Amino acid sequence: MAADRQSPRSRARARARRRLAALVALAVVLVAALLVALAAISFFRTGPEGGPVSVTIPAGSSLGTIGDILERHGVVPHALAFEIRARLDGHASQLKAGTYDLRVNEPFADLIAALVAGTRPRTIRVTIPEGYTIADTAARVAHDVPGFSAATYVSLATHYHGPAPVVGYHPGTTLQGLLFPATYDVLPSVRPRQFIALQLAAFRENMARVDLRRAAAANLTPYDVVTIASLVEAEARAPGDRAKIAAVVWNRLRAGMRLQMDSTVLYALGTHKAVVTYRDLTVRSPYNTYLHAGLPPTPIDNPGLAALTAAAQPARVGYLYFVGRPDGSGPLLFSSTYAQFLHDKTLTGG
Repeated sequence: MAADRQSPRSRARARARRRLAALVALAVVLVAALLVALAAISFFRTGPEGGPVSVTIPAGSSLGTIGDILERHGVVPHALAFEIRARLDGHASQLKAGTYDLRVNEPFADLIAALVAGTRPRTIRVTIPEGYTIADTAARVAHDVPGFSAATYVSLATHYHGPAPVVGYHPGTTLQGLLFPATYDVLPSVRPRQFIALQLAAFRENMARVDLRRAAAANLTPYDVVTIASLVEAEARAPGDRAKIAAVVWNRLRAGMRLQMDSTVLYALGTHKAVVTYRDLTVRSPYNTYLHAGLPPTPIDNPGLAALTAAAQPARVGYLYFVGRPDGSGPLLFSSTYAQFLHDKTLTGG
């Protein structure tokens, strides 16, 4: 039999059908691809940002565990989407444990940046004012840092056996004067020895800024300068007083006069009071500069940088006396003669 032959019209119709079928198939594929893309976009979309949320990532957490924690807190809508994104971006092994302050639906870029950077341990800010003693400092730190032992701090600071923080200091004696007053950000777990180390480091850093050449020429050791600075800190009423008080100390030492400073008597008594009585002046103590010549054996408080600078570079004046109001108000009145000093006392009621 002769082979069947299709007419040209039949062949055209067949080609048209095949072309239509191909176009339909392509359309189905495109629609399917579009639906997959839309689903993927929806899957990876975080949604509008919400309120703050605190999230803790335990140490050793896997990427999957981190994703689950974030989803549970609403930081990401899908844990799996977070895992995929983290892996694709190359951060899967860089996420750190810690407690984070995040937001509901946190933008992925911000979230990953936070988890890669990690968290800084929460710290406590402790401010030690200028002129605080060891006992004052111990009480302040113990107040601000739960569990801090004031008694241990006092014991370690009163009998220090480490390297001398400054020339002239004798190891085994008190660190009074060398525990620099400043603001410290410390971990809640800080211990007395660690806090003392921070203060000594701050002292060395600040003492390095003090020009000691005049003091050296006057045969004063750096430790002598710190002792003078502690007197300046205790006696000053206003910033302008510091260099003048230091001048009085230097001038009296040079003249062989007793310093006769009430602050040293109060330190010997271990008390704070507005008016020092004549009976107070008789207290038997090496710190009583009414009875003993020269500087007290150690500083009487912890001075700041301004007092240290004044102690090393006193005003170039001839003052030998000063007096202030008993209530502590107003600047001090300085004089070079005893007669003027007595006159100033009548003005101040001192």
